[in-house]
Amino acid sequence: MIRQITSQLKPWTYLPLILLFIISSCKVNLIATYNAEVSAEIQTLAKTVDRFYLNMLDNTYEANNGRAFKNFTNDYVNIEVDLNALYLKNKIRPLNENSTKICKTTLDLFKKYKAEHKTKNTLSDGLIKLNRKTFSDLFYAMQVAEDAKKIISNSSTNN
Repeated sequence: MIRQITSQLKPWTYLPLILLFIISSCKVNLIATYNAEVSAEIQTLAKTVDRFYLNMLDNTYEANNGRAFKNFTNDYVNIEVDLNALYLKNKIRPLNENSTKICKTTLDLFKKYKAEHKTKNTLSDGLIKLNRKTFSDLFYAMQVAEDAKKIISNSSTNN
């Protein structure tokens, strides 16, 4: 009976089963590979931005133009250059759209906060704390996104 059924089946009827097996055994990662250099750069830049705002908060005062924009011009330029470089590194990596978006958001906000400081020529303690927290969260998101690539690439090589 079984022989009769199997002999009546055409070879192409097994095709869906074969395809199902092949598809289930394949794994496609549509995400960029982990980059240790970028990960280290994110950590370094996060520390630089944190140090920038902490120095501004702890070592200067609004009174007597202590927080005048001109006192921080070099720091703003150096940080913006580093953020631009990180953004370009992320942008040219294939399959790296999410990390690029986070980096672009960080760069755009840094430019916005810099322009606000330049316009007002001072920053209050509250704004400094808020800016510091904002960037801390953004750099955390960048680091998590990069570390996720490491986890994903390790899991795909272990399978």
